[in-house]
Amino acid sequence: MEFTSNKKLAEEQLLKVSRMKPVIKPTKPHKHAGYHELIFLFQGAGHHTIGDETFEVHPPTGFYLGPGQVHCWDFSKIPDGFVILFKEEVLSLYPKAQNYLFNFPKHFDIVDKGDFFKMLEEFYREFKAGENLDILAAFLNLLVLKGFEYSTQSKQTDPKVANDFSLFKSLLNEHFIELKSAEDYAKLMGISVKKLNKTCQSAVNATAKELIKERVLMEAKNLLTHTNNNVSEIAHLLNFTDSSNFVKFFKSSTTLTPMDYRSRANTQ
Repeated sequence: MEFTSNKKLAEEQLLKVSRMKPVIKPTKPHKHAGYHELIFLFQGAGHHTIGDETFEVHPPTGFYLGPGQVHCWDFSKIPDGFVILFKEEVLSLYPKAQNYLFNFPKHFDIVDKGDFFKMLEEFYREFKAGENLDILAAFLNLLVLKGFEYSTQSKQTDPKVANDFSLFKSLLNEHFIELKSAEDYAKLMGISVKKLNKTCQSAVNATAKELIKERVLMEAKNLLTHTNNNVSEIAHLLNFTDSSNFVKFFKSSTTLTPMDYRSRANTQ
């Protein structure tokens, strides 16, 4: 069965904040590729299916979807709340929040409805007003940290998976320039490639190869957005053999050339 892929975040867009649509029409199973999604509801009732698990909606509540996860809604009462779509690189200055993402359970309860949703309201207003990305990223960091605080109450992550994945992410952040294969990281960790892939799939529903590619792409986007380096210089910094290979890599991942991406990012 092929699932519809709903692309609600443009390639050059790193973050989007919106209100939950006030409708109760059931949605078909679909996935959102290439970005994370946090949903916070303070009204509504019904069911939310993520992968092969179905959760009852009892606000105030939160849901987390990793890149590529399949889900659908079946509301019996009109929902209200906020949906935050974001790419991991928006949290590049907040490594603790980045590392928390894979530890979020799919569903968790929210305790202090009032203060937390006031912060969400402010975040939404700042986004709609066109606040700069640095401010919005700081807001997101706070929400991820606070949301994770709530999620630990219902989190059931296998400690071994969490530890192995945390080690992999740490090694990846340290060595992604020179090491670009799953075999390299499995060797550093003293485990098989099969076990590394199983760990990554359990943590974030992706293979090690996909995460390595994602990390290189994240750095490429950061360099294109936040530096004046030309394409050849960026290709060299990321250890590509030449700029043409870098352009092919970038375009295959984003459908944009590096310069097209830079141009669009600079108009945001």
